[in-house]
Amino acid sequence: MRSCSFELFAGSLITGDGEVKENIHIGVTDGVITEISENPLKREYPEAYDFSMKTVMPGLIDAHVHIRYDPSGDPEQQSHEYQALRGTENARKALYSGVTSLGDAGAVGNLAFAVRNAINNGVTVGPRLFVSGEMITITGGRSKTPGERLEVNGADSAREAARRLLMYHNADYIKLGATGAISSAHTGPRHPQLTVDEMNACCEEAHNCGKLVHSHCYGEKGISNSLEAGCDVIVHGQTLTDAHIDYMRKNDLILMPTLKAFCGHLDHVGEGGTHDRIVSTGIWEETEPNFRRAHKAGLTIAMGTDAGMPDDHFGDNYRDLEYMVEWGMTPMEAVQAGTLNAAKSLAVEDNVGTIGVGKRADLIVLGRNPLDDIRNIGKSLEEVILNGVFIEK
Repeated sequence: MRSCSFELFAGSLITGDGEVKENIHIGVTDGVITEISENPLKREYPEAYDFSMKTVMPGLIDAHVHIRYDPSGDPEQQSHEYQALRGTENARKALYSGVTSLGDAGAVGNLAFAVRNAINNGVTVGPRLFVSGEMITITGGRSKTPGERLEVNGADSAREAARRLLMYHNADYIKLGATGAISSAHTGPRHPQLTVDEMNACCEEAHNCGKLVHSHCYGEKGISNSLEAGCDVIVHGQTLTDAHIDYMRKNDLILMPTLKAFCGHLDHVGEGGTHDRIVSTGIWEETEPNFRRAHKAGLTIAMGTDAGMPDDHFGDNYRDLEYMVEWGMTPMEAVQAGTLNAAKSLAVEDNVGTIGVGKRADLIVLGRNPLDDIRNIGKSLEEVILNGVFIEK
């Protein structure tokens, strides 16, 4: 494992906030970027790396995954301990593909918190992990089995649930189930679930702690309820109206469309289950026009793959950005969606998501420039640097 204090020279530097710089020196000390200059650096560093023919950019941030799941399908209901071990491996696969931060958007029990803490304490190697804990839902809203979700009834119950996640587990953000889901066959994905009052109680508690609230929702009513309640990030978000988009843009709210999940499902239609429901519910036919309208209107869009869901694997997380470009974004806009905007969706943009003095040295080195072809992230990844440490596979 190479030093976490070093100097590197980047032939091309993509900062993550829309800027590109050429022939840049970067100094890193104890995992923090200490200098950025077109001229030789002022300090001396124990090691130096020449990436003069390469592109350096921030590590990707996938702000919506489920580390505990087996995307290939798990015929058995494995224990939480087993799922935690699988979660560490899923997280590691994402790291090796250039994702230096993950947002786990709903696990069970303490599972994701345990993985997060193990990574933070150096027990295992993995990306930065930001965890919501269990998703807060109505009774039976996401499962027919009692106890598999954090189920609430009424504003007081919802407030207590949010407080438990925030206070007992230091949840990094809160995840709400505003509507049913494609993956829950007993629910309609557009059917509203949590009420405005229930979600508002959760938003108040999260915001009191400086944390954001992500709302899973499809359908006009679910989105309207989420925005009225004060949610910060709309996840999936099919059936956005012009009024929704206008409100979100004016209030600096974020859309996380999880394109990789929907496009991945489409490849398996006819196999049954979630794959077929994405089409039969009408969600798929809305996905592309919904995204294009939001993008054209200037809405802030962030990367989130929903990795862990059926046939939505870890290790090719960058494909989310490829779909964004395919549906109208420029490569630079897609890069920003996967760096700065994703960091904003987790309220961690002061530390990661862009390359700047004082930021953590979470970087990737590419053999070819993704601004020429966004697929170069997946095709030409050469180095992953997390907290100033070069990651060895």
